[in-house]
Amino acid sequence: KQVVSTQSTGILRYDNSHTFITPDRFEALLPVLLDLISLPDITHLCPALSHLPVAANNERLWKQFNFQLLNLSKSPVPKVRANVLEVYSSFITKLGQDYSTLLPDSLPFLSELLEDSDNRVEDLAHGVVKKIEEVTGESMDQYL
Repeated sequence: KQVVSTQSTGILRYDNSHTFITPDRFEALLPVLLDLISLPDITHLCPALSHLPVAANNERLWKQFNFQLLNLSKSPVPKVRANVLEVYSSFITKLGQDYSTLLPDSLPFLSELLEDSDNRVEDLAHGVVKKIEEVTGESMDQYL
């Protein structure tokens, strides 16, 4: 699993022409990588997952990734929810200002995570909100 995620990260990171990750390849890779999010250690997975939508360079695929990743935050397992937030934070950083288009769809998930029963998940959610504020330049207080 580590080899797959490490290789994927390399391919995605250096696809500066945005030609390797076609919509078909994106849709083939996304479920495979998302299935790995329940692993106890996602250190090697996080870069691959957060690079995938950026390499796709397609707003529709960003939205698909955004929804599918955040949907995993409904897991009853706190470690999975924490992993989702770690990947999500990295994704926001890599997408930069383009993240703003995904904010409306993200708010319901983030609202729930900010009130999570697990302290670590809640702390990570607050960190994600700060990251969003840095990237967008807007306070999230009015939305959350």
